[in-house]
Amino acid sequence: MSYSILRNEKHKRSNVAKSYMHNERKNKNYSNTNIDLSKSYLNYHLKKPLGRYEKEFDRLKEENHLKGQIKDTSVIVCELLMTSDKEFFDSIGEEETKRYFRECYNFVAEYKG
Repeated sequence: MSYSILRNEKHKRSNVAKSYMHNERKNKNYSNTNIDLSKSYLNYHLKKPLGRYEKEFDRLKEENHLKGQIKDTSVIVCELLMTSDKEFFDSIGEEETKRYFRECYNFVAEYKG
């Protein structure tokens, strides 16, 4: 029986770079043995960041004229992971898997406008 996985993680400016390096597979070694770097070419973006996450935050802050002081201890990114187990994705195939992630992305992007 398959299950869903939902994880929300907050990142401060001081650790958002690590998240970028991990998510974009920029690291050479990973402590997580489930990461198979030979399959990284299969990764794709639904919305690709224009740059490193902290730079993207700065761009959005300026573009939207956001005011307020951002400290090193301020949370600037909330990372949301929506996924399932391997058996679920194996059973629905590649195209339905892509549709699943598009629907997850659209749900979060459209939530409360």
